[in-house]
Amino acid sequence: MNKKIIYTNSIAIAILALIATLAGLFWKGLYQHDTISGAAQMMGQDLVTLVICIPLLIGTLYLIKKDSLPGRLIWMGIIFYFLYSYASMAFLTSYNQLFLVYVAIFSISLYTLLGELLSLDTKSIKKSFSPGSINKIAAVFLVIIGLMLAGMWLKMIIGSLLTGIVPSSLETYTTLVIQALDLGVVVPAAVITGVLLFKGKEWGYALASIFLIKVSLLGTAILSMIYFMAQNGVNIELGQAIFFIIVTALGIIISVAFYAQIKGSKNGNKYVELNKSNKETIG
Repeated sequence: MNKKIIYTNSIAIAILALIATLAGLFWKGLYQHDTISGAAQMMGQDLVTLVICIPLLIGTLYLIKKDSLPGRLIWMGIIFYFLYSYASMAFLTSYNQLFLVYVAIFSISLYTLLGELLSLDTKSIKKSFSPGSINKIAAVFLVIIGLMLAGMWLKMIIGSLLTGIVPSSLETYTTLVIQALDLGVVVPAAVITGVLLFKGKEWGYALASIFLIKVSLLGTAILSMIYFMAQNGVNIELGQAIFFIIVTALGIIISVAFYAQIKGSKNGNKYVELNKSNKETIG
């Protein structure tokens, strides 16, 4: 993707997210139509987005200017975080004055990520990674978290269907937006990425690089949500809290190790635009 488009879209996301997060944290009454638990989670996510994700997004633009492959891949992972986070805000948050801001961030992130995925030179990306056990570890990690996430949500949903009692986490909302996003997008993406990486496919390296960053950032946001929920007297399921603590810690550790193996050869750490003759078919 053209660097000018990357800079323009990233700055637009950063500015809009800055508005959304500052409003979420300091505009009293913005989340007044949401439940206590829902508002606490949104504020927890706002905090992490403000102090970690926005600065990281801006920081990666400098790396992209230097044609850094790690910088480009990390940037894509951050864009994936904004896509998921503001899809949930647009679909789940009770209607408020920032609805169009949420939709704008979601839309810009979606088409920015798609545009960049279509321009990836996956063959060059794979060659930039050294062969090592961390690749298999990362692959297994992605498959496991996908399956565990599916198991956690399906247990809740199937139990509800069998008993006829709606899940307590639904509260006053009308449907399970997060669970729909996770089961419909995140779980399949995690499993497919893990399988492709385990098989040594070119797309496996590219997608894993992106997914690991998203897991680390979103996991950090979820831990912040748990803290805000606890501070507001919301009951927290211990099993889910432990699951996300472990996933976040492992995600960060594996991400660091995975990116550390990118070769420092002449072109190994340089981003290369798509060469269609080198593009590998997924499968």
